Formats: sequence, structure tokens, C-alpha cells
Amino acid sequence: MDTQDLIVYKKNGIGHIILNRPSALNAINLPMVRGMYRHLNEWANDADIKIVVVTGSGEKAFCAGGDIRTLYESMQDGRTDHLAFFEEEFVLNEYIYTYPKPYIALLDGYVMGGGMGISQGASYRIATERTKLSMPETAIGYFPDVGGSYFLSRCPDSIGVYLGLTGKSIQADDALFSNLVDWIITSDRLEDFTNDLETINFSQSIPNQIDALLRGHGAVNQPRNASFSATSQNIKNCFSLKAIEEITQELENLERVSGAQWVTDALVKMAKNSPLALAATLKMINIGQSLTLSQCFAMELILAKRWMDIGDFVEGIRALIIDKDNLPKWRYQQSELSTEKMVFLFPELYLQ
Repeated sequence: MDTQDLIVYKKNGIGHIILNRPSALNAINLPMVRGMYRHLNEWANDADIKIVVVTGSGEKAFCAGGDIRTLYESMQDGRTDHLAFFEEEFVLNEYIYTYPKPYIALLDGYVMGGGMGISQGASYRIATERTKLSMPETAIGYFPDVGGSYFLSRCPDSIGVYLGLTGKSIQADDALFSNLVDWIITSDRLEDFTNDLETINFSQSIPNQIDALLRGHGAVNQPRNASFSATSQNIKNCFSLKAIEEITQELENLERVSGAQWVTDALVKMAKNSPLALAATLKMINIGQSLTLSQCFAMELILAKRWMDIGDFVEGIRALIIDKDNLPKWRYQQSELSTEKMVFLFPELYLQ
């Protein structure tokens, strides 16, 4: 155990990592990032470890994101801890995608922001009926990082753009439909499934045996009741457009015709979120479609560092997390963010 925030142990061929901040919904901080990376790196070459299982403590959350308050304090105090956090978090996130052993993320409860970063690269992303998955960064004047330009751009039907711009929280079936989880299991079977991993014959195919265990515990890998099956075409029609104004106009047209609640909710959320964050997020996800994983993380790190100087992150955290007045004073209105202005602010995005 490196810190009380991270519980790490080995048992019968399984390496366990438990995020242990239940009162903070297991929000991840820099010591936790460092601890996870160090143990994963050690276990990659440890013949006694065959599988890694990552879970969150308690029943409410796997991981509800990064420790935003700590990042805010670092920025306000003129320190550089927040920059170290982004740099090392992204290294950890990318490492998970290429991890040489099965990495199982049990996504029970809230999975937000940084929680997506330590799960989207997993070999097995396993949701439950309690899963609430989201990338809500635009609401705090930031953009969906931790590889969001990679995994959101690879969702079907522009659903990733929809999730990134609105911060919409989705449950297990819609997450499975969106290729953001791989399996759904009921929460009351998680402990038995985890225990049964210790019965695997490691001299035979480990993935095949994991799949068999999941099915034996009633898990499914096809969505059965996804709301996106009815709305994905309309989502694509709106969110495949290349400008925020065009997306908003198409949503307004659809709202007049259909009156669908998801459309109204999307318009309300986008109207509240940082216009700068919306514009950069849309561009970032669209670019991410044609980039490799490493290129996506490199782009996001450049953007994150630039964001600390010109973005709305500090004000968004102040308004929603610190003072909780819910009245952020964003730097720009949508009408001020011409293409020329965005090129000036974010040449790394617009001069690709």
C-alpha cells in the first residue's frame, strides 16, 4: 500500500488495484497516478501476475474524474503540480492501451473524466446497472482529455461528439452501444466474478476463460435496451456537422419537429457550457478520427498546457466546484469565436 488512497495487492495470479477515496467518489490524484503506473510497470514483468483488476472503493463510483480541487489550488497558487498531473496521467492512460496482460476495469457507479482515462484502454471494460459514464469537462470550461480525442472520435454515429459537447451521462446499454464498454454484468455478481478469476488455468488461453467466466455470471456483450438505438441517426445528423452554430441550428430544427427531450436537454447543456470549450472539443474530436493513439495524447497534452493560459478551466471550477454559484463568466461568447480567432488561440488544432 503506497497511500491510503490506493490499495494494491497480489493474490493467486491477480494484481488488484483499488481506488480508495469513496468520500470523493474515488477521484484520482497525482500520487494515485504515480502509484498505478509504478505497479503496472512492475507487474508487466512479474511472472506471478497474469491479470490486473482495477476497481473503485464503495458502491457509488469507479472513479469520478481527476481531483479537480487540487488542480485548482495548484493553478491559483502558481505551482506546477497540475501540469505534472496532466503529463503523468496521460502517460498512464496511454500505457493502459498497450498493457501486455489482461487489464480488467470494473466500472461500477460513476465513471467520469479521469475514470475514463484509466478504463478506456482496458482489455475488459465491464459495466453494471449502476454505471453512469460521462465526459463532462465542457461544463467546467475544459475539454474531454485523457484520450477523449481517440475514444470519443471512434464512437458510432457521432455519439462521441454528442457526449463530449453536452457532458451527457449514459448508462450501461448505451455505453455498450457506443463502444465505450465491452460487457455488462449485474453488480451483485462482481465479487463472485472477481474471485473466480483465481480459478483460471494460466497455461491455457486467459482471454477465452475470462469470456467464459463472464458469460457464466450472466454478463452480456450486446446491448439489449439502448436508447441510442432509436436516437443515433438523429444524433449523427446533428453532431456530424463541423461547426457549433450548425449543430445548434440542426438541434433547434429537430426540437421543433420532434419535441424530443434529449434534444432539448442537449440544447440546454450546450447553452450553459463554455463556448471556447465547445469549439475546441468539436475540432479536437474531429481531428482525432485520423490520428493514432499516441498522436491523440500528444495533441491533448499540448492543448492542456495551452488551456491553462487561455482557457476557462479556472473559472469553471470556481463557479461549479469552489463557490458553487453556477454563474461562470466565460471568456468568450460563441459569436466571438470565428475560425480566425480559434486559429489564433489554438494553432495546434487548426493548423494540422
